[in-house]
Amino acid sequence: MVIIIKPVHKFKIYKFDAAPFFFYIEIFPPDLSAFEMERTVALLKKINTNPIMPLPMRVDRVFNGEKSVLIRPRAPISFSIMDDLSATINPNAFLQYGLEKLLYFTEIRAFEKFGIPLKIEKVKKWWESTKFLYAKLLRLEEDFSAFLRAYISTVLKAKLNNEDLISASTNYCNLVKDICEKRIKDNSILIETIRKETNVKLYKQKIAKYRERMKKIERVEYHPELVDLDVFDLSEVGFISDIDKQNSLLNEIKPKEIKYIPLLFYDDLLECMLQNLKSLDEGNEDILDPSFLLDKKIIALQKAKELESLKSQEFSWFNAFEELNFEPIIQSIKTTLLDFYKAKGYIDKNTLNSSSSPSSSK
Repeated sequence: MVIIIKPVHKFKIYKFDAAPFFFYIEIFPPDLSAFEMERTVALLKKINTNPIMPLPMRVDRVFNGEKSVLIRPRAPISFSIMDDLSATINPNAFLQYGLEKLLYFTEIRAFEKFGIPLKIEKVKKWWESTKFLYAKLLRLEEDFSAFLRAYISTVLKAKLNNEDLISASTNYCNLVKDICEKRIKDNSILIETIRKETNVKLYKQKIAKYRERMKKIERVEYHPELVDLDVFDLSEVGFISDIDKQNSLLNEIKPKEIKYIPLLFYDDLLECMLQNLKSLDEGNEDILDPSFLLDKKIIALQKAKELESLKSQEFSWFNAFEELNFEPIIQSIKTTLLDFYKAKGYIDKNTLNSSSSPSSSK
């Protein structure tokens, strides 16, 4: 009897990690010169005008079809741009285009690692297991809200006023950089669990001793901390846009205590902002047009007096976001790849069925 063992194509994940994630707004398109595979470049060109970037890039959870936790700000994200004009983030549109970026990068990483495409079934399984999860992540909620307001108050405002986008982008990156640096320097973040509500460290410092060329050398090493997190499954009761009522509801639900690494957010985003500032300093003027966010209704403009009458539910993050549609994204990926294969001249039946390229492709 011959036993055939099929290879397991899954990213390694850590079950103790709740894998929270959110999105920020990038100012530059992807640097295509940093990618070697022509297939990857073709995919990136398709999304190079979309400025919404996932953080962290949870491609492992999406590809595996395993749950993660969406960070949910406790209030709508608005900012007054001028005396009579305000801008508000539309959560549904923001997530739709943020997830488009996440799915494209998942396709790219999965093909690079396993040589197989992302499947819609895995995407749906991931979202079904994710959309009703909630965790109290107050500091991250506040900071990501601050990052988005920083973009509105600098880059978007400059666009609307026909002002210099380079200067505005520099201001934006510095604002985000300063928040990240302060969090890292303070080395403290609030945790809110049933057992405790306290501040804990983002990392531990250790003195590592080395010997180089017969000399003893000491270096400070930073080790990220895993901190406690209560994850609530609201699939039975749903979300309530009123934060006080939502908190009362949470008192009746037993959470699962798990962990996450908060330093990951600030360290990764700080690196992105420093790279952006370096590119700006070197004269890179290829700023992503903020009009994308207005045209796609990701950011809604209102008269300042209309803010008071906004329907909180419409701009609330306490939502299962049932309107999100992944089918067009997957179809867009397939169409982009088929066009690429046709242009390269090595399309075949296998390609048509699987959207994966022949082994000879770059």
